[in-house]
Amino acid sequence: MKYVVVDLEMNYTSRKSEVKRNLKMETIEIGAVMLDEKLQEIASFRTYVKPEYSDGIRKKISELTGITDDMVANAPSFREALRMFTTWCRGTGDEVKIYAWSDSDYNQIFGEMLAKQYEITDAERPLLENVWDDFQKEFDSYLGFERRLSLSMALDMAGVAFAGRAHDALDDARNTAELLHIFKDRDLFDKTLRLIKEAMEPKEIGDTLGDLFDFSAIVCA
Repeated sequence: MKYVVVDLEMNYTSRKSEVKRNLKMETIEIGAVMLDEKLQEIASFRTYVKPEYSDGIRKKISELTGITDDMVANAPSFREALRMFTTWCRGTGDEVKIYAWSDSDYNQIFGEMLAKQYEITDAERPLLENVWDDFQKEFDSYLGFERRLSLSMALDMAGVAFAGRAHDALDDARNTAELLHIFKDRDLFDKTLRLIKEAMEPKEIGDTLGDLFDFSAIVCA
């Protein structure tokens, strides 16, 4: 078994585009890392993707991701890039389990496959017809959070400094993989995330009041 952690960067489709109603954004970068059975990185993947229904990379997207029009001008199309990604995933010949931080990346891929009439091969079906594992949901659920944490906040809680640039698909995937490694390793988890989990668990009402108020200053008449 191999594990792949993937991240996407997206750009808005044109307001005048024929697909705007069903496809709000297009993938402009795919980044991923492959992990072995011990969740150690053994390979990485990155490609920019040329958008088909945009008026160019929006300024705020370029500022966020660092991706410019020139960087995607000669990049592969979505169909080519996705095929490159699935071919890379299957390169070891082992079964592959795909993780992403949140379900938005799989939803984006699925929506683009429909809009751009991507034909899934039999070899790709296990990778593209099954929803990718939502690590954000698993992380939040285990720690008892009702709202979804950002990747940067989750890393902070685990005591891990973000490496690289945020909103760079490969760097985001690599940092997500580091957090996954900690989360799945019981020894590492005991040293980091378990302390967070215990701090978030409800306390006895007496302990809670004592933590909130200092009763030592109260003098009885």
